[in-house]
Amino acid sequence: MTSVLPESTGRCEWKSSGWEYVAYGSENNPVVQWQLKIELVREAISIPMMVLKEDHRSKVSLIELEGSRFVIKEFILQKTWWWFKLTSVAFPTIGQIACANAIGLNEAGLLTPQPVLLMQRRRWGMAVESVLVYPYLEGKAATVSDANQIVNFVHKMHEADWVHRDPHPANFLKTTDGLATIDPVRAMKSKGNYLKAYDVMLMEHDMPEAPELYGREHLGILFTMAKWGHDFIRIYRMTKIGLRRCLGLGKSGSLMNSNNLED
Repeated sequence: MTSVLPESTGRCEWKSSGWEYVAYGSENNPVVQWQLKIELVREAISIPMMVLKEDHRSKVSLIELEGSRFVIKEFILQKTWWWFKLTSVAFPTIGQIACANAIGLNEAGLLTPQPVLLMQRRRWGMAVESVLVYPYLEGKAATVSDANQIVNFVHKMHEADWVHRDPHPANFLKTTDGLATIDPVRAMKSKGNYLKAYDVMLMEHDMPEAPELYGREHLGILFTMAKWGHDFIRIYRMTKIGLRRCLGLGKSGSLMNSNNLED
């Protein structure tokens, strides 16, 4: 095992058995404890208390370690898509992006669960697995009836030069400390007004009153352009899917079997 910056607070990095670890700590959550708990974490991941969400992008599970609950997010795309594997040689992985976004949003005064551990396995220099661990945040899932809170949260993000890029109610949680965003993997720093207008356009899909709550007049022509851009992307994706089905190709370029064609 090799270790870098073995501090009780701040950040600590080490490698062991083909895995790279980055722990983030504070006075109440020293990073040293994660070096001692790695085997427990790996065991808990293999047998989680509950799977909260699972799709082709990620698997989110709930685990318990020494009386405390944590959420494990396994980025499936990092494991299955060659594009993400190849780009990880020179660019951040999905897990690293999600981790940096959570820290950046927190520094901007925006509530989101803070990472405590990032685990990544590399092969031939490529990241083939990426797993993020953060504390379980107690709260109630936001719904379309919470449009005012969601729009206000996104507006605060924009004022801090952040864009959400996936501001659907399912990605927000109502806590005792206020509204929190729980999946900031697509978020990014940006001063671009077009991307801010795109956020508002996305919110309108679930919450028709979103543009009015945000201040439609401040977006001007950019809001209309965002709608045009979104429609173009939808047409492009539908065309691509149609061509793949006609050619009998799956997402990876391999031939689809009869079961895939029927889906």
